[in-house]
Amino acid sequence: MMMINPEFKQQSVAFDKMPGPNDFPSSFPPFPAVPDGVTIIPFKDFMPYGYKRIKTETGEEIEVDALGSLPTVKVLSDEEVVQRNKDRRRRRNAGQSADATGRIVPWWEEWEEGENTRTTGEPIDLRKSLVDRVHQVADDFRVGRTWPPIASGVRTIWDHFRLYIGLLSSLPIYRKVKKSKGATNMSYEGGGDVSDDDDTPKAKQINLNIIQDPLEQIAHPGKQLEPSEGEADVKIRLLETFLEDIEKSIKVFMSSYMRDKGLIWSDRNLFIAPTVLHFFLRFMRRNGVFAGFETHADNLNRAVVVAELAIKELPLTAKVARVLPGTFDAACKECWGSKGSLSMYISTTLDSDGGCAGTDTPPSSAVSTFEEALKADHAEIVSSDVVLDSLMAKEVLDDTFGVGDSVNVAPPVEDPWAAAITAGRNTTASWTDVKVDSLFTFLGPTRLPLSHTAGVVEFSTRKVKEIIMPEPIGSIPDAPSAAVEQELGSRFARVVMEPWVRVPTDELLDIVRPVITSSSRGAIIKDPFADSPDVSDAYNPCRDDLTVLIDPASVEYFHIGLGLCSTWVQIARCEDVESSTAAIDQDTPHVSKHPRDCFWYLEDVASIFPSFYTESEVEIDLGQTTDNDDL
Repeated sequence: MMMINPEFKQQSVAFDKMPGPNDFPSSFPPFPAVPDGVTIIPFKDFMPYGYKRIKTETGEEIEVDALGSLPTVKVLSDEEVVQRNKDRRRRRNAGQSADATGRIVPWWEEWEEGENTRTTGEPIDLRKSLVDRVHQVADDFRVGRTWPPIASGVRTIWDHFRLYIGLLSSLPIYRKVKKSKGATNMSYEGGGDVSDDDDTPKAKQINLNIIQDPLEQIAHPGKQLEPSEGEADVKIRLLETFLEDIEKSIKVFMSSYMRDKGLIWSDRNLFIAPTVLHFFLRFMRRNGVFAGFETHADNLNRAVVVAELAIKELPLTAKVARVLPGTFDAACKECWGSKGSLSMYISTTLDSDGGCAGTDTPPSSAVSTFEEALKADHAEIVSSDVVLDSLMAKEVLDDTFGVGDSVNVAPPVEDPWAAAITAGRNTTASWTDVKVDSLFTFLGPTRLPLSHTAGVVEFSTRKVKEIIMPEPIGSIPDAPSAAVEQELGSRFARVVMEPWVRVPTDELLDIVRPVITSSSRGAIIKDPFADSPDVSDAYNPCRDDLTVLIDPASVEYFHIGLGLCSTWVQIARCEDVESSTAAIDQDTPHVSKHPRDCFWYLEDVASIFPSFYTESEVEIDLGQTTDNDDL
């Protein structure tokens, strides 16, 4: 039996009532003894340290506690708190606030400021399935932050992603929430202050304390956001595909999906898509969506790395498209003529056995029939290569209207095209005289057109393997062709391109095996996919690298792994091309230069791909892709 001290019982306090001032017995005096080595400063001798201002390593002046050098935090006055709440109610979108310098803070910087503190409305329940967890974290990600205006396109990209992974059945429309009768006003802006707004979205399974998005989403007329009974299996399949390999799903969305839906043709989407997904993937990781599933967690970490890479590479695809083909490429095309065409590059293809056919494919029967019909009507066919020449255009007009005749047709008001013709000269020189790039612009009076010519012509997709800056000229070689090549290397940067398709399994819908055009000159290996490749001097488009010349100012736009689908033309030495087509004098010393060691130029660029380009294996109609530009 436990004995209770009666004195202790008298001193006990009942917690079911508020204690009075005399309920607690006094413990002092006597005061406890001072510990060894401790000096207690009397109050009359105490001197407060206060605050002081110091400069940080960056030169910024801040206020700190004078004793511990801890930075101070400004406490807002009542007036400042009221003003802050008014500003929050006035600013309904991210990317519209200004910092201390007056600079408008972009939405992604505004998101990043408090991103580490953003969590789900309710902790992830480990008993939930992975599908339910993804639904919860996606809802919390949407309502737990302030979004930019609809016209910015950020919501559109986010909705496309939700549609892609099976969280939506159609793209939604956003509108302000209509306040229902008797509804409680509980809008929460974050940061610890409840505002008095009445347009809070009533999201299901969402903690109102995290809501910052003032808009609700509804379906288009005739559409629905939640999948119907027939669509449920499709959406579940999409979400399961996402969960099986998050890294691959992110690659597909930011490459082939965006290309198929036409999202890559807007520069802003190339930055918005990887940035939004980078925020979302980190939000998933921070809130432990895959707690207890180590394999999924590792896959999520790799997906975050892909999103970080996409933030760099996707915007570069648009920048590279603007600088290629460059002016040097155009000058080479002007010098040696057009060697390939995006519409006729299939004139020579790799046959079913992997060999490279060397015969020309006859013109299309439809084109031949059309030309024969024109000739039967005594119509003259003018080549498209010369029709834009100003003199030829003038001859065509003179042929039509007669020399010295004028066109007696009143042009529409403010129509510069018609006005140029009816001015009395019947000429198109004002809009057909374009600037023609010449090698003389870059190299001056050079021997390049005499020492070199177009060699192998290839249409293929290649990756950036290495970037080499211009090298200074050393000793000048004796051979004129070698001297010209040395000068090119000193004036231009070199980009080494490796084949994207090395084996048949590398071939995709948008990335096909290399094609050697009919205008190509030079020895080509017969079977580029052979297990034991031929070691001869023949060029192998699936094994050999090639080097293109670019303007050094454009180097910053290129990134290792970036893919280019282009028509590549070899700048071959004349003697090498002649030796491959005709016998040469055996007494003349000749050392042939392999195409992989030569310089190349781009005649045209068809597509540009990020290094992580991946195509989806799931062929499902994901619904409409109409953007929502207004509420």
